[in-house]
This record gives sequence, C-alpha cells and structure tokens, in this order.
Amino acid sequence: MRRDFDDSELDVTSLVEKYEQMRALGKKNYFDADEFALLAEYYNAGGDNEEAEELISEGLAMHPGSSVLMLLKAKSLVFSEMYEEALEIIRLISDEEDVELALLKIESLLQTDQFIEADYEINKILEHDLPSDDSYFFFTELGFLLNDVDRFDRAIFFLEESAKIDPSNADVLVELAYAYEMKGDFDKAINYNNHLLDMDPYSYDGWVNIGRLYSLNGQYDKSIDAYDFALTIQDGDVNVLKMKALSLFMNDNTEEAINVFETCLLLSPNDESLYDSLLEAYEAMEQYDEMMKLIRQKQALFGSAGIMAKEALVYILMGNLDKAEELYNQIPDPEKETLDYYILEGELAFHRENYEDAELGYMKAALISEDNENIIDKLVNISVALKKYEQAAKYLEQLLDIAPDFPSARTRLAFMRFEIGDKEPFDEIISQFSVEELRMLHYLIMGKDSTDISHYSREKLLVRLNEIRENRVLFKNIKY
Repeated sequence: MRRDFDDSELDVTSLVEKYEQMRALGKKNYFDADEFALLAEYYNAGGDNEEAEELISEGLAMHPGSSVLMLLKAKSLVFSEMYEEALEIIRLISDEEDVELALLKIESLLQTDQFIEADYEINKILEHDLPSDDSYFFFTELGFLLNDVDRFDRAIFFLEESAKIDPSNADVLVELAYAYEMKGDFDKAINYNNHLLDMDPYSYDGWVNIGRLYSLNGQYDKSIDAYDFALTIQDGDVNVLKMKALSLFMNDNTEEAINVFETCLLLSPNDESLYDSLLEAYEAMEQYDEMMKLIRQKQALFGSAGIMAKEALVYILMGNLDKAEELYNQIPDPEKETLDYYILEGELAFHRENYEDAELGYMKAALISEDNENIIDKLVNISVALKKYEQAAKYLEQLLDIAPDFPSARTRLAFMRFEIGDKEPFDEIISQFSVEELRMLHYLIMGKDSTDISHYSREKLLVRLNEIRENRVLFKNIKY
C-alpha cells in the first residue's frame, strides 16, 4: 500500500490548480480517491494540515472503501495521538502484508499498552519474505517505536538489524546509544556515540552527549575532555559548562569546578540551579564565608524565601549551633514544609544528639527528595547512633542501588552485617571486596585493637574476618 505519487501518475500542479479554482468558485469538488490522496499529501507536506484533513474527510465521504484514504486517515489519527480511533480505521483495511500499515497498527497497539497484540503483529510481518528495502524500513521504524515505549531490549534487536544493513544511518545510531543508556549499559552507548563521531568528528551534539555518557560511566577525565572539545566548537554554552563543572566536582577537582561554576554565574546570573551547585562545591572546600556571600547574592536576585534555612545550615557547618537554632526558630510557617527546613531540623537534632528527632526530620526530607544520596547516607548514620543496625543495612542497600560507588558504603554495609551477625549476607558482601577494602573493614571492626594486617593476603583476610565475626556471635550468645 505504500506508494509514491509522482507527476507521471498525476500532474500535481494542474490538480492543485484545478482544486483551488473550484474552491475559489465555490464549486463542489469531485475527484477520484487517488486524487484526493495526492491533494491531501500535497497540503500536508506544505504544513497545511487542516486542509489535508478536510480533503481526507471529503474523500472518504465520496469513496468510503478507499484503502489509500483510510491509510491517510489512520496516519492523521496516529499523528494526533488518537491511537484507539486509528486502530478502528486500520482494522477496516485488509492489506495485511503492507509494512507501513503494519507499523501504524503496531505503534497504536504499543501506545495503548497492548503489547501482546503488538508482538503478534510484529511476528506476523517477520514471517513474510520481505524485499530488502521493506525489511530495512520495518526494522528501523520498529526500533524507533519500541524505544518510544521503553521496550529497550526489543528496540536494540531491531535497530542492530537495521545497522547491519546500513551502518551509516545516524538516526539509528542515536537511538541505539539512547536504548543502551536507558538500560544502564554506558559502554555500549559510548561505543555507538563514537561511531557517530567517526562519521562527523565536529558534531557539537555528539561531543556533548559522549561527555555526558562518560560522566554517567564514572569516566570523568574523558568526560571533561569531551566537554572541552565541544566548547571549542561552540564557546560559552552555559549548559555544557555546568556539566563540565559537575564532572570536575565528581573527579575531586573541586577548585576548578568552582572556577567553572563562577564563570557560569557570570554568563547566566538568573539560573537559580547554579547557586545550589556552587554552594555544594563551596561546602566541599569548607569555604563557608563564600557560601554566605552566595546565599545573599541569591537572596538579592530571587527573594528571601528559603534563605534563612540555608544560612542556618551553613552556621551548623561552621559549628555555631546556637545561631543556627536562632534562625531555625525564626523561619516563617509557609517555609516549614520544605526540603531545607526538614534537613535543618534533622541536622540540629543530630548535633544535639537527639537522634529520634533527627531521624524524624530526615525521614520527612526523604519523602520530599526520594533517592537523595546524602539524605539516605545521613539516615544510615542516625540508625547506627540509635543502634538500629538492620535499618542501617537497609538504607545502605538502598544507597548502593542508586549510587554503587558511594564512598565507603559497601564497607559500612559489611560492618552492619558483622554487627547483625548474619553469616551469609556478611560473606556475600565481603566476597566482592578488594584487599584494601578488606583491610579497611578490619580496622573499622577492630579499631585500636587491630593487629598489623598489612602483610595479609586476601584469603587470609577473609578467614580472619570470619573468625572475628564468629567470635562476636559466640560472645553475644553467652548466657550469664
């Protein structure tokens, strides 16, 4: 059914002239189905979708059985995201082997969560011995459609089949990089993005995207290099500078990150997110006076809402709990259900060693900012202070799920498992440890009583840690 009208079939120019003449004279249009279809496609290509819609409707009124016009109607409905209505039209068309019609039906089924029916239609087309052009068109478009509904494994299969036929299709490579990124396979995503850069070494978007992927993959040096190359192509892009600053920060180059963030602020002083990123960087460098200056700069531009809580949090960092509490007590009611307020509530209680209230404050903060690494990390510390080791272990597992490289999280989880005394969970986590991590865990458990283990092999460390755990369990079980 997929067909291309050309001037040898119908003279487009003369047909359009005839139609517009008839319309100007107020005469009734009469054309055959193919002429209506050609006129609708002509106006649609020119961006006059309303005229195209009118022609399709008028054509179907005269030729209700025309599969060509029904197909155009179905396309129009899909374009308008009216998938159920599109399916009603598609089911009236009887050309089951037509690839374009099948793709419209599959898209409508996928978008209405009818995945079993969509898979049935996909398999039905795959059973046919399609011409190579149709196969390529089907694999490519189907890969795009599956990506749109987050069915990334299936999308990858068809997109890679498409790439085998034409490895130079940039759109396919972009979709493959996206699908692998969504699956968390950043190495594969980087690989496809590199193919794109091989094809176009000066692609600004390509360098920005690969910089972002390297950052997600923890390869911050490469990420920074990629952003630098992008900035040689297009200088002064604040969004790219922000991403570069974040990569520098994650790469422990906080001083340079601050320099880049400050450049971003000069270029885009009204970008409120920059202030929070720069505050975090100043905090890492313990530049508390700079934090206060920046908070007041933010206040001058964006108003006083939330400022008092931020200032109080800085006073806590400076060790001035009394000043922090004074500000906390002055915070107006409308600002008492915010993330910063609950964090401040938790921090003040924690530093006063009122751990129950600290836990409550941070739990309220966690409800506002789910999967916030720093909040979960704080809840771990509070749980330990309350001797809720099982709860601390659960928080650490959550932390490792969202941030597998969070500093010392695995070692602390192993320590929790040691404290709880469960052999299998303890053995499972320490079996993944390097020699250095095992030594760190030993020092964490034994403290000042730790013997010199610097010469221990990995196997000897594992044996030693298990002995310590078993002795601890036996000690706990002694009846007095």
